[in-house]
Amino acid sequence: MDYDSLPRSTLIRLLQEQEAAARDAGKDGIVMNYSGRTAPWQIIRMVKPKLSKIVKKFSVGDEVHQAANEIWDGENLSTMVTLYKHRGQVDLILTDPPYNTGEDFRYNDKWDKDPNDPDLGDLVPKDDGSRHSKWLKFMTPRIWMMREMLKPGGVIAICIDHRELYRLGMLMDEIFKEENRIGIINWQKSYAPRSKKHVSTATEYVLVYAKDSERAKTALTERTEAMNARYKNQDEDPYSDWKSTDSSASEVRETGTYAIQSPFTGALYYPRDGRGHWANDAPVMKKWLEQWGSAYSRKDLGDGCAKAMVLKGAQFVDGSPVEDDPVVAQARTRATEVLKRGTWPVLYFGMDGQTGPQLKSYLRDVKKGKVPMTYWANEEYEIPLDIESQSWDHEESGHSQTGINELDAVVGKGHDFRTVKPLRLIKKIIQIWCRPDGLVLDPFAGSGTTGHAVVELNAEASANRNFILIEQGNTEKGDHYARSLTAERVKRVITGDFVGGKRDPIAGGFRFIELKKEKIDAEAVNALAREEMIDLLLNSYWNKAEKAKSYLQRFATGSYRHLFAFNSKNEGFFLIWESSGEPSTLNREAFKRIVDEAKQAGLSARYHVYATIAPYTGAGIEFYKIPDSVLEHIGFNSRSDAYNNENVEEAVDA
Repeated sequence: MDYDSLPRSTLIRLLQEQEAAARDAGKDGIVMNYSGRTAPWQIIRMVKPKLSKIVKKFSVGDEVHQAANEIWDGENLSTMVTLYKHRGQVDLILTDPPYNTGEDFRYNDKWDKDPNDPDLGDLVPKDDGSRHSKWLKFMTPRIWMMREMLKPGGVIAICIDHRELYRLGMLMDEIFKEENRIGIINWQKSYAPRSKKHVSTATEYVLVYAKDSERAKTALTERTEAMNARYKNQDEDPYSDWKSTDSSASEVRETGTYAIQSPFTGALYYPRDGRGHWANDAPVMKKWLEQWGSAYSRKDLGDGCAKAMVLKGAQFVDGSPVEDDPVVAQARTRATEVLKRGTWPVLYFGMDGQTGPQLKSYLRDVKKGKVPMTYWANEEYEIPLDIESQSWDHEESGHSQTGINELDAVVGKGHDFRTVKPLRLIKKIIQIWCRPDGLVLDPFAGSGTTGHAVVELNAEASANRNFILIEQGNTEKGDHYARSLTAERVKRVITGDFVGGKRDPIAGGFRFIELKKEKIDAEAVNALAREEMIDLLLNSYWNKAEKAKSYLQRFATGSYRHLFAFNSKNEGFFLIWESSGEPSTLNREAFKRIVDEAKQAGLSARYHVYATIAPYTGAGIEFYKIPDSVLEHIGFNSRSDAYNNENVEEAVDA
């Protein structure tokens, strides 16, 4: 194979696949094996991007919001492959896949040979002996593709229950690697016991992994009034309210373990058992001690520890303070004056000076939030911790019935969804792992809770997050949930037209995009009608310099002959394309029309032009050749694609 002819993105993907192949060979940890397993990257290389169509009837909001958010109606693996412009650009993937309950999971046996088949297949019943391997065959390439969609510091939070928890956990460890596991959230889905033979299942799980844990960021959740109420101001400190915290720490310091002497009693205090060191370095501790009015110095007391921090001139016998030491008496007088005056030093010795050393922790200095824990309880943590494995009570995360009630209030009853995640749970995850201007992807969007959460969070916190929702299911009547439920719910949230009562509208919107069955190649692109071509360009365009924000806002159909959209820099995008059978040439006459249309629209003098050929070139023209540039923007490369197909088919047949 001629590697020099391949684009950079393809070469990077090949290197990633080699790394993954090494893992599959057992060189890098546990690899799951099950009946019919094919390496996920081999499956994905078989999946072809498909044509797409913007359905204006189901799109909502002004053009600015439509350009930034997307709801896709289509099979999610094919859709993620088609979303090439967003590959490596997603901040958070938050999703709720089928749990393999015997009522929610479909599998198409044709996928074993051709994952491009759009048919979702039949429900896999509980008594199917291969239901777990089918579920893994379904999930493995999708989890792999989700990882591809994430930014280097991106995070995935995937919901699951006990049925496939262990298998999903092993699969996530394999694809994301165990060291990138951020936490396992155990959330309380119900608070009333159900009739069971043994124990009542009241919890479900959210597995949280980073693409690279070293680059991922976990935000703080909002502080509560109860947390802030713990801070008082007993000494009328003008800086801030404060509360007492431990003055010792487990962190090792160069000065080692040593005693400090109280300026009130002369007693010696050591760091608390199990901690070993003071919370701050010796120079800082000395400064705080001397703020009580007396000088301190270091002295070897023969106690097997580092030199103690004692009152300068104080007397000791066999390492113990001498009773009635005048130095201590003088220090007590000075310290008592400071105590009565108020605004005590950061290191203090209790309300009356008779206890061991404590630190003042100021509310003003505490981070404006609390560290998220997988168990949501009353404890307060003000420094980052490993989340690991704990639980969220329903007061913090909501419960399943709440999710159903929330959906009923928006779209009414009769939606046939019995397992809906509560908004509180989804909002909390978004707040923690998606920056305020980030992108959230949900490949199993279901009832649209993720989109609902993003829209409300944007309004509540003046954020600007965007979402991409993918839903592939349909009702028994054949109605697509993406249209009848997912988009309908998010639309009603934006317009405020709740079935349960009118609400205030919220700024927002989305493009509703239908994934078509036809695969994309040069022939398919050249056969498109003008409006179909515009849809494809709007859905696929991206700019290398600003890939994550390469959204095009379209003009109304028929507004101009060539001008169809503009970008965030106020630059126009022009299509010379009447129909598939007519000439598409950027010549002098066409360019004159383009310049005139740009002036009419008030756009800058930089012109992005799509055409088949361009015999005319002028200043400020960015030419995109049809179909080559279009195919490049969807990640299609004919040379590498032919090579991949040949090798993948051999691998699958083997």
